[in-house]
Amino acid sequence: MNPGARKKEILSVLVRDGSVQVIDLARLLDVSKVTIRSDLDELETKGLLVRTHGGAVTAEASGSSRFISQTINEFTVQKMAIAKLASTFIKSGQSIIIDNGSTTLHIAQFIADLPITVTTSSLLVMQELMHAEKVDLLMAGGILRRPSMGLMGNFSKEFYRQIHADWCFLGAAGYSAKHGVYCTNLIEADTKQTMIQSASKVCLLVDSSKMEHLSLAKVCDWPAIHYLITDAISDEIRTIIESHGVKILVVDES
Repeated sequence: MNPGARKKEILSVLVRDGSVQVIDLARLLDVSKVTIRSDLDELETKGLLVRTHGGAVTAEASGSSRFISQTINEFTVQKMAIAKLASTFIKSGQSIIIDNGSTTLHIAQFIADLPITVTTSSLLVMQELMHAEKVDLLMAGGILRRPSMGLMGNFSKEFYRQIHADWCFLGAAGYSAKHGVYCTNLIEADTKQTMIQSASKVCLLVDSSKMEHLSLAKVCDWPAIHYLITDAISDEIRTIIESHGVKILVVDES
C-alpha cells in the first residue's frame, strides 16, 4: 500500500472509531510503528487529527464542520450589527487580532480607514483589508482549514506568541453559560487560545444561534473573555456569564 492510500485508510478508521492506536494501525496496515507515527504526525500538521500518547483522535466531530460560504449568509443583519459595535472599541494606533469566522469578518469593513495594525489568520479578512492603505496587515501562517478559510496550527501559534495586541476579536461555534466558549476543531481551538494569550482584552462576537450550543473543542472559560457582543441573550444565561466578570452588550438591529 502506497503512503497516500495508507493515510487515507488511517483517516477512514479514525472517522469510524473516533480514535486510533499506533500498534493497531501497524498491525492492520502491515507496516512498522515508526511508519504509522510518521503518518500520524503528518496528518496532524494538516489539521486532520490530534496526536495522543500512543495514537490519535479526530480533530473535529463528524458532520460538525460547516463552510463559511454558508454561514456568512446566515443571520447577516445580526452579524453586521455585532461587528459594527465591536469596531467602535478600536482606536487609532492600536493593534488588533481578528479571528476566523463569519461574524468577525464583518469588522474589517468598518476599520479600513483607521491607522491600526491588524493581525489575522483569516484569508477573507486579508482580502477585505489588503488594499486598505492605512492598515498595517500581518498574516499569521499555518495550515489552511477550508471550512473557515483560515490558517491554524503550530505556525500560527508561534506567530501569535511573538506579538502583542490591544484587542482580540474572537469568533466561536457556540458557547455555554456553564462550560465556556467552543469551536468545532481541536487544533483551531489551540490556535485561538494562543490568540487570547497575546491580547490585553478579548471580545467574543457571537449571534444568538450560538447560545447554549456546545461543539467538540473547548476554547476557553469565561474569565478569559472581557466582552461578549450578541444580538439576544436570556436573562438567566446573562446573569451567569456576567458573574465571571464579562461585560455583555446586546446590539440594536434596527
